[in-house]
Amino acid sequence: MLSRRRVLALLALGGGALLASATPYRFQVSRHRRVLAGLERPVRVVQLSDLHYGPFIRAGSVRRWVEAALAEGPDLVVITGDFIESGLRLPWLRLGPPDLEGLLAELGRLRASLGVWAVWGNHDHGLPQARRFLARHLPRHGIEPLTNRGVWVRDDLYLSGVDDYWLGEADPKAALAGYRKGKASLALAHNPDYWDFYFGLPVSLALSGHTHGGQVYLPGVGAPWTPSYYGQAYLGGWYSPGLSPASPPVPGFVSRGLGVTGLPLRLNVPAELVVFDFLPG
Repeated sequence: MLSRRRVLALLALGGGALLASATPYRFQVSRHRRVLAGLERPVRVVQLSDLHYGPFIRAGSVRRWVEAALAEGPDLVVITGDFIESGLRLPWLRLGPPDLEGLLAELGRLRASLGVWAVWGNHDHGLPQARRFLARHLPRHGIEPLTNRGVWVRDDLYLSGVDDYWLGEADPKAALAGYRKGKASLALAHNPDYWDFYFGLPVSLALSGHTHGGQVYLPGVGAPWTPSYYGQAYLGGWYSPGLSPASPPVPGFVSRGLGVTGLPLRLNVPAELVVFDFLPG
């Protein structure tokens, strides 16, 4: 079976026409209006996911994402992991570590009345020194990582987050320990495969990223490779319990993310900034 890196490399070398149509730096704003169980008043949430700051994503891209997020007037901003890119392992291309000060300066412009919150992804854990640096400095820029903990951002909305499924030590019970019955519970988990571990736990909706929609989607074939135990089941969008191939135990949404990994290539899978208008149920 072809690895994701091999697939992307073959596509990149396959011809200029393909690369010309594969635009990694364009993104769209996806808007969704939905009832959130337990909510008492409307709330607007903006989700950024899979920034992959590094060789191909620099401060200019992050600046455009931040400006688009601020233009939506969010009550709450969430970042569902993979701040940085750690997966570039091409022997013919040697690049140094990303300038994290540039990332922090741009993300530090995010503002929301209920705060800016985040969880770690597998790429963040792939560069431990960079993750430790971000863990120290993100709060100084107004962004709070939720690592197996939760907070009441409003009296009717509990926000929780878990560590990465693959490379972290995720603990959903610890994250949800402060939850009070009958209120809305929004859970952040970078990898949607982790939704299985929310079985029996009070989660109104889980938000994830990680899969990039496959990053490359071929007509008649689908995504040649996805970082999921469930294949193409979690490429993006809404999931209801028992209706998807993976049958998640809780309702969930998967963002296609904003950045790229491996190579600067997106084909038929536009990047997205997600805006949710959640309504009382």
